[in-house]
Amino acid sequence: MKRKSNWVLTTILALSSLNSCTQEFNYDPSDEIMSNAENIFGLIDPSQDWRTVTSGTVTITANADLDDIAKVQILTESPFFNDQAKILAEADVTAGQTVKLNYDAPRSNNRLIAACIDSNGKYYIKGFNIEDENISFSSSTPATTRGLGITRASSSLPDLSTISLDFSSSFKSYNAIRSTKNSEWIGKNWEQDRLWQPVGSLNSNGWTMSNSVIYKDAPALSDEDAATLQDIFDASLSRYVNGKPRNNLQYINESSTVKLFGNHLESNGKAALTLCPVQMASTEACWCSIYYYYYRTADIPTGTTEADYIKALPKFKAIDVTAERRAFSANSGIAIDDKDPTFQRLHEYLLPFYGNVSEFSLLPASLLSNGYTTDGKLYRIYNYSDNKYHFITNGGRDDDLKAEYTENVEEQLWQIFENSSDGTFMFYNVASKKFLWFPEDQNSNNNRPYLNDITESSLQKYKFYITDSKINPTDSRTQVYIYIYNKSKCVKADAGIKLGTGAKNSTNEYREWTFEEYSPSPVAAITDFELPIALYPSDHMVPPSTTPSAIIPEGYRIGFMIRKNGGEGVSEKTSTEKQGCLYGYGELNTEINTYGQFKTAVSSYGMELNSPRMATFNANNKVYLCFEEGADTQYSDVIVEIGSSGETGVLMFDDVPEVANLPYTMCFEDRPNVADYDMNDVVLRCIRKSPTQLELSLIATGAQDQVYIEGIGGSLVSGTELNNKEVHDLFGVSNDTFVNTELSAGVISAVSAVYEVSESTTIPQFLTNIYIRNYSQAGNEIRVPEKGEPPFALIVPGDFNYPIERVSIINAYTAFRTWANNAYNYGAWQDSYDESKIYTNPYNR
Repeated sequence: MKRKSNWVLTTILALSSLNSCTQEFNYDPSDEIMSNAENIFGLIDPSQDWRTVTSGTVTITANADLDDIAKVQILTESPFFNDQAKILAEADVTAGQTVKLNYDAPRSNNRLIAACIDSNGKYYIKGFNIEDENISFSSSTPATTRGLGITRASSSLPDLSTISLDFSSSFKSYNAIRSTKNSEWIGKNWEQDRLWQPVGSLNSNGWTMSNSVIYKDAPALSDEDAATLQDIFDASLSRYVNGKPRNNLQYINESSTVKLFGNHLESNGKAALTLCPVQMASTEACWCSIYYYYYRTADIPTGTTEADYIKALPKFKAIDVTAERRAFSANSGIAIDDKDPTFQRLHEYLLPFYGNVSEFSLLPASLLSNGYTTDGKLYRIYNYSDNKYHFITNGGRDDDLKAEYTENVEEQLWQIFENSSDGTFMFYNVASKKFLWFPEDQNSNNNRPYLNDITESSLQKYKFYITDSKINPTDSRTQVYIYIYNKSKCVKADAGIKLGTGAKNSTNEYREWTFEEYSPSPVAAITDFELPIALYPSDHMVPPSTTPSAIIPEGYRIGFMIRKNGGEGVSEKTSTEKQGCLYGYGELNTEINTYGQFKTAVSSYGMELNSPRMATFNANNKVYLCFEEGADTQYSDVIVEIGSSGETGVLMFDDVPEVANLPYTMCFEDRPNVADYDMNDVVLRCIRKSPTQLELSLIATGAQDQVYIEGIGGSLVSGTELNNKEVHDLFGVSNDTFVNTELSAGVISAVSAVYEVSESTTIPQFLTNIYIRNYSQAGNEIRVPEKGEPPFALIVPGDFNYPIERVSIINAYTAFRTWANNAYNYGAWQDSYDESKIYTNPYNR
């Protein structure tokens, strides 16, 4: 202890005046004690009682949405994905039963958690304010069904026959692009990695498609729902602690989905898989989109790792987070690039099944590989109108209709390529080696077909239909109609000199075309046409031709990736250092975790190269996906709920929380009139082991005097008796030895005993009766202070990290002095600490 000589002198003077060595020090605050305390704390509020708990009573009805209910509890915080939740009170119940529970809650808690627990240990929670008296789990919003095999009615799912996948709407991932030029990616098998976006239009059962994602309006969160989510995520993946980003990586690595399934879900085949964003707090969430993939483990070829197999799988767009963040902003009024902590639920996104991914195939760059075949014949194509023949001829855009040629006849000869699967045709001019093309320019004067090289990565505008007058397919090639790719216009002879287009369903001689076979052929016919490699590269993939399904069949693993584009199209400047594909499956992150901004997650925040970039966990019958799109390992940049109504489309997994009773820490100063208030001279811990048994442990001593523990109530059941025992003797060390108060010293195990007490005895009541006696200082007793006295003994809920040796509590916990000066300004002083000045409680290690 500091100032030891002053304490000795004061004691000698006091003892001389009293002529007694046995005079007890009853803590009538002397001028010396108060003067010393005020030098440290300032003026202590006369009404300060150093109370650290709030006592209350609440009535709970056990009616949560669980199959059975065996117990109710009051907790300090949500138990989901969180090992810090503690039990304040509990009772055995049956479903529907109402019970009254008394509790002592940490004074810093404004809210507590009521929980129902089933016979398997599964939790369902509801938060409540400290002043609430009655808790029911029945919601004010309509009841939801849980996704344990309940199928959403097919009438509420969209008809997906109007959408498809097209290679031209896919693009290489950042990983694929870097696989040819970045050393970290070269040879890592990312070359075939492509991101796919559906094409088409959709307006079915409330579902629509925009920005290549399928969605509908979702049921809005009620205030009660939003508060519950706040309770869950404040505890599980809180973004900040002590004003700094909280590293949540340890919780991610310990989750069962990471350990057992590589952070993948598994489809149950009974419901559609839908996602609902509920929070996008990151300032850069607006730079992101979420993609998904699926596969069957049985399809992985022998000798191929799961990671390498996934790299080549198609990744499908699920959520345009940029657009969703704008929608959130419109609701909250918070700019899309500001932190937005609000919980909302605006849209529900559908994740279709596009067919077995093993059916995706590499497509050679040719017409044949795109499904087009030719009969090998040459044709003239003409219109007869105004008593003249008008042949489609290789020429300029304004004079591509000519009279019949007798020389250079190949200028008027065509090969017809037909795609039997979709009924479209492509017209190839043998002289120019070009195709008929409809550009559909914005300038209406240019909206007419003409010959063109293939210059687009889609063949769409080169496709035509041959129909009858009612736009039905026909096998005839005489006086037929030629419609452009979307059947909105038909090809006509314009003034007899050029091709034009006419309105749909209009029939007259200017729109009638005849295909006349020409022989003998002056040139050899072709059987296929090689497409430009720049537009149809070697990794050109053909998706399955099956119609997408709203439900992913049973047995598929489903994984997720968040793609961050570095602000492209959103911010004024694009940062390539912040462009990357970040996967829930950690083995797919070994390259991106070495790159740009993302590598600081490894260098500064403890992430491994193969750490996951997504957390997956259950809470209240829901599954949540929580993404880390940056580097600070908060894992709450974007939070997504699976299934707005509880229908998940995936097998539910239960991480059963292990929740312990709330312990208490009791800290003593052994010399009140010269105390340095490091609050570690004697440190005790108490926790309830059963309704009638409390475990008391001596965990530290910073005393250098002969100090005894006294006043322990109850009878010893087991362990080492602590009552009337000297603290150094209990640890087996000399009186001048500090135990568990110095950072440089090793940790010595606590000494514990279990005591039998009345079931009605609370831990604060039990500890309040305990005091220490300092036999080196005339046998003085140090007890819990009276109102207005200095804090020479404190009872703190939890395993309190007390100050290190010779560091005052006001320096270790910077907000403590504010509370000392104002009894009503308790605040969250334990959250404002200097980590270098506190000793980690042995029970927190």
